[in-house]
Amino acid sequence: MSKNLPPEGGEVEGPSPDRLPVCTQQAAAAAAAAAAEGGWPARSADRRGEDRSRVMEKLKGPAAGCTTATCGWRALLLPQLNRQSLYVYGSEMAVEQECRRQLQSGVFVIHPFSLMRSYYIMCMMAITFLNLIGIPMEIAFLDGNSGLAWEGFNVFSDTLFLIDVALNFRMGIIAEDSEVSNANLEVVRLFFRILSLFMMIFLLCHWNGCIQYFVPMLEEFPTDCWVRKENLMNATVSVKYSWGVFRALSQMIALSYGSMDAPTNYVEMWIVMVSMVSGCLMYTVLVANATTMIANTDPAAKEYKSKMSRLEHYMTFMKLPPELQLRITNYYQARYGGKWFQEKDVMDTVSSALKEQILMVMCSRLLRKVPMFQTREENFINAVLFKLEYEVFLEGDAIVRQNVPGDRMFFIDHGQVLMETDSYDRELCDGDFFGETCVLTKSKHLATVKALTDCQCFSLSWDDFQEALDGFPDVKKDLEKMVELDTDGGLV
Repeated sequence: MSKNLPPEGGEVEGPSPDRLPVCTQQAAAAAAAAAAEGGWPARSADRRGEDRSRVMEKLKGPAAGCTTATCGWRALLLPQLNRQSLYVYGSEMAVEQECRRQLQSGVFVIHPFSLMRSYYIMCMMAITFLNLIGIPMEIAFLDGNSGLAWEGFNVFSDTLFLIDVALNFRMGIIAEDSEVSNANLEVVRLFFRILSLFMMIFLLCHWNGCIQYFVPMLEEFPTDCWVRKENLMNATVSVKYSWGVFRALSQMIALSYGSMDAPTNYVEMWIVMVSMVSGCLMYTVLVANATTMIANTDPAAKEYKSKMSRLEHYMTFMKLPPELQLRITNYYQARYGGKWFQEKDVMDTVSSALKEQILMVMCSRLLRKVPMFQTREENFINAVLFKLEYEVFLEGDAIVRQNVPGDRMFFIDHGQVLMETDSYDRELCDGDFFGETCVLTKSKHLATVKALTDCQCFSLSWDDFQEALDGFPDVKKDLEKMVELDTDGGLV
């Protein structure tokens, strides 16, 4: 049997229209009319299982509506729909909104999460590293006989560097208040920091080894130089380079291997001294960076790891199934993002004015989308904001179940859910809401809502809502009229 999609709005609950709020009755009537006219495409029950795979496939490509076919070459400048952009913006819809914002601005800017930025940065890193290695070798060992291929590479890289200077003025950045950190990204940053440190050490040894051979070459290889002593005059470039790096590294780490003889002139003496000093600096930088990385470890991340360690011991002691242990671990990652903190502790340490502003920024837009809150005064909205609770649901979680008593409504901050009833299915996403009848009447849920992705929601319970209404008798009276049963099919 086919199921039709309802119109935009909140959750439609209740099998009998005469027990629904006025706004919900109107939405249900519009849904019935549109379904009779074929206004929404039918959706069979056997397609529900495709939702998860369809959502995950979207992570592999650009944001919907921003492909090369629809946006042309500008799609290369727009943010891609991947795990990094989802961490920063929160959801698929937020990434699409960022694409539309950049398109509407009409300004040529390369987004930090764009496909062009990713490949461009990798290309520039490779070109730069090749130049840092190749130029010293060309000067020291090739003696101007580098060949056509290397000359062409020099022209290409110089041209690319000039283009890079201009493009850097059009590179976008992510503001600090938009940055969202997580444990996985911190590990990646640490890996690249260590990698860059070892690349710097390698380049220092490389340059020093080239200088070891370059200086005797400038003196036309005197009889007492190390090149003649090692019989390298007719050796290949690779052999000369290997001996040069070996001598440089032995001097930098203060070992006698490779430098048994004392310097024969003041030039070699200065080379040895520079090598020893650079080796000391290399060791100092290595130790200093290692110390800094250990000292600057995020205390919130440390606390998170400590909590996770205790949680793993608890799950092992209770002999929980591996599947359940994995879901609990995934919940903590989605809930805290690798940083341990408590919202209540944060809110208790700030003033009431700051707390109100924080909640206004986080949740005000969500409340204003609900019909019963749209015309209310600001003071009432602020009172309701203080009652909202932050909740996280994992992909596949059943947030509410059909025919189960409910006492709260939910506002979706980020994520996607599927609302299923006996007559239709419908997907909700960022900014949508469901369960509004429960917060008014404390009735049963007549729709099952499941999370299609990890969802960040705010909930409002019936008890907290009634407590907020106590300070606004006029609003409470209006809402009570909405829930009064009219036997003629009038008010609910």
